[in-house]
Amino acid sequence: MTAHRTAYGLLAGCGWAAIATWAAAQSLPAAPPSEGQGSLEEVIVTAQRRAERLQDVPIAITVQSGEQLERAGVINLRDITTVTPGLRITGTGANQQPVIRGVQSQQTDPGNDPNVAIYLDGVYQPNQIANSFDLPDVQQIEVLKGPQGTLFGRNATGGAIRIFTLEPGFTPAGRLSLEYGRFSDVLAKGFVSGPLVGDTVAGSLSVSRQDSGGYTRDLVTGQNDVGGVRSTIVRGKLLAKPRDGVKLLLTVAYLDRWDGDTTTYGTINGNTIARLFPGAVFSDQPYEFATSRKDFLDSTVHMASLKADFDLAGGTLSSVTAYNKVDALYTQDGDASNYDLLYYSLNELQEDYSQEFIFSTRQDSRLRAVGGLFYYHSDGRYDPLDVLGSFAGPVPIFVWSRQVTEAYAAFGELSFDLTERLTLVGGARYSDEKRTAYGTFQFGSGPEPAMPRLGAKSWDSFTPRISLRYRFFDNDNFYVTYSEGFKSGGFNIAATDPIPFNPEKLRSIEMGIKTSPSRRLSANVATFYYDYTDQQVMTLAHNFNITANAASSEIYGLDADVMARATRDLTLTAGLSLLRAKFDRYPNAVVLEPLGGAACRCGNANVVRDVSGYKEPKSPKWTLGLSANYNHDFDFGTVDLAATVFHSDEFFWDANERVREPSYTTLSARASWQPRDSKFRLSLWGRNLTDERHSLATFLLETYDGISYAKPRTYGIGVEYAF
Repeated sequence: MTAHRTAYGLLAGCGWAAIATWAAAQSLPAAPPSEGQGSLEEVIVTAQRRAERLQDVPIAITVQSGEQLERAGVINLRDITTVTPGLRITGTGANQQPVIRGVQSQQTDPGNDPNVAIYLDGVYQPNQIANSFDLPDVQQIEVLKGPQGTLFGRNATGGAIRIFTLEPGFTPAGRLSLEYGRFSDVLAKGFVSGPLVGDTVAGSLSVSRQDSGGYTRDLVTGQNDVGGVRSTIVRGKLLAKPRDGVKLLLTVAYLDRWDGDTTTYGTINGNTIARLFPGAVFSDQPYEFATSRKDFLDSTVHMASLKADFDLAGGTLSSVTAYNKVDALYTQDGDASNYDLLYYSLNELQEDYSQEFIFSTRQDSRLRAVGGLFYYHSDGRYDPLDVLGSFAGPVPIFVWSRQVTEAYAAFGELSFDLTERLTLVGGARYSDEKRTAYGTFQFGSGPEPAMPRLGAKSWDSFTPRISLRYRFFDNDNFYVTYSEGFKSGGFNIAATDPIPFNPEKLRSIEMGIKTSPSRRLSANVATFYYDYTDQQVMTLAHNFNITANAASSEIYGLDADVMARATRDLTLTAGLSLLRAKFDRYPNAVVLEPLGGAACRCGNANVVRDVSGYKEPKSPKWTLGLSANYNHDFDFGTVDLAATVFHSDEFFWDANERVREPSYTTLSARASWQPRDSKFRLSLWGRNLTDERHSLATFLLETYDGISYAKPRTYGIGVEYAF
C-alpha cells in the first residue's frame, strides 16, 4: 500500500509539473509571430488511425521528421534512442529489442514478438533480427508510448514505433546523396518520384547502399577494423488514383544486410569460462574480441503490401494487405575466446501475412468513430539452430523447431465532444490468438527430421481505453487516459519446451499537457503509472533462453518534449525522461552469479534469488536529450547547423543488478551549406564526438558475459543533389 501511495503521489507531483509547464507556455504571446520569431510547425500524426494534430491525441507521442533525424545523426533504428524520451533500443545478440518506459521483451525465438510493436508503412514487423534496418528514406517516425491496446493492439504492451517512408508524387522530384566517413564508411542514397500515367499513376524508387569497415580488433588474428556492415535497401512504390475517392498504394521492398559489428562480442571484465583452459585468448577491453569462428549476421527480407483507401459517404474505408519473408543466418561465439567451447549458428526463417480493414468516420461532427478487423498469420522457425563446440557434447546439437501463429482482432473507438472544449474517447479491442509449436533435437548433422507437435495454446483478451481531453485557450490540451495492454503467450522453441508461457498484461494511467505550436514554445509533458502483471521475463537453462511468467512490476515516471523557436533561424528542443521501474514481486528469479565468486571470472552459474524491489533491466532513472538547429539564408547560400547531446543515467542489463552500464553522454553534430540557386548541398558531420564507450547489446550466458560496443567517434563529409 505504501508503494502505491508513493506512486500516486509522484504521479500527482509530476502532474503539477506538467501544469506548471503549460502555465509557463501561456505567458508567451498567442498573437501572430513578430518578425524574426516565427511559430513552430504543426505536426500531423495518425496515431488514432486518422490524420490529427499531435496536440489533439490523448496519448504520449514523440514525432521526428526525416529532416530532423538527419540533423540529429540518426541513420538506423537504434539511433532514435537519442531523440525519443523514454525509449531505448538495445539488443541480445543481433536482435533489436525496443524498451519504452521500462517495458521490454528479451525473448528472441522467431514467432515470439517483442512487446513494443514496430510498424513500417503501416505493416507490422515482428522479427527482431530483421528490424536491424537503416532509415534512408524516412518521412516521419512516431513513437507511441504506453499500451496501445485499442488501435495498435497486437502485442503492444509497451508501445508502438511507426515508421513512414516517402511516397510517390505527381511532381517530378529526387534526391541523391553520397557520404564518406571514418572506418571507410560509404553511404549512398537515392530517391526519385514522379508521374507515370498522367495524374492517375505515380511511382517512386528508393535505393540505399552502405559499406562500412569495422572498428574492433581480433586478438586471435591480430587484425584491426574487423566487422563492418554491408547493407542494401531497395523500395519501390506505385500510387494509383483511378477515380475520385480511390487511392491505391503498392509497396515492394528488398533488404539485404551483412553485419559484423553487432556480433563481435568481447567479455565484461574478462568473465569467461575459457579462463580455465591454458593458452586461452580473450578480451577484457572495449573494441577487442576473440573468437574461434567468424561471427556475423546475414539477413534478407522481402516485403510487399497493398494499401487501398476509399472515400465513402460516411467516412473512409482502408484495407492493408501485407506479406513479409525473413531469411537470416546469425552466428555467435558463446565463450568469446579462441577455444571452440560453445558456438551458436542460428538459421531463422519467418513468413508473415496480415490483413487489416479500418473504417473511420468524417471528422467534422461531434461524434467520430474508428473501427477495424485484423488478421495475422506467422510461421517462424529455426532451420536449424546449431549448437557446436566441446560444450555441446561429443556431437553437435541441431534444433529443428517452428511456431505458427493465427491471430484475429476486432477493435473500435468513439470520440464524442461533450462541449466545445471537452472530449470523451472510449474504445476497446478483442484479441484472439493461437500458437502451435513443433520441434525436435538432432544429434549430429543429417537431413531435416520430422518435427512432432510440441503443443498448442490459445488466448484471448479484452483491452479497453478511455480518455478525457480538455482544450484550453488556443488548442492547448490536458488529458487523462486509462488503457490496458495485452501481449500473447508463446513457446520456447529453441529449447523445444512443450509448456507455454502465458500472456502478460499492463494497466496504465496517464495524464499530460500538450501545448499548441502556434506560439514560440511548445511542450508535451506526460506522467504515467503502470501496473504490470504476469510479466514475461527471460531466464537461462543450459545456455538456452527460456521465457516464463515470473514477475510483476510497478513503473511510474514522466516524459517531456519541449521545442522553442528562439529566433526565426534558431530552434531548440529538449527531451527528458524520469523513470522508476522496479520489480514489485519477483521472489524466485533465476539469475546468473559468477562461478567461484567475482574473483574467478570464469563463467556463471544459475541461482535462484528474490529480486523483488530490484530495478528493471535497461531502464535508467533519467535521460536527457538537447538539440539545437540554426538555419539562415546568407548571400552566399543557406547554412544549416545542428547539434544533439544525449545523456543516459546508469542502468543494469540484468534483473540481478550485476551487469552495470555506466552513465554516458554523446554528441552528434552536422553542418551543411547549399550555395544560392544551387541544387547541391555539402555537409560535414560527426557522431559520438565525445568518444564515449557505451554498449549496443549484451549476451549473458553461463559460459561468459558478452558485450558489444557502439561505434567510437566517427566523422565524415557528404554531398547531396536534390531537384
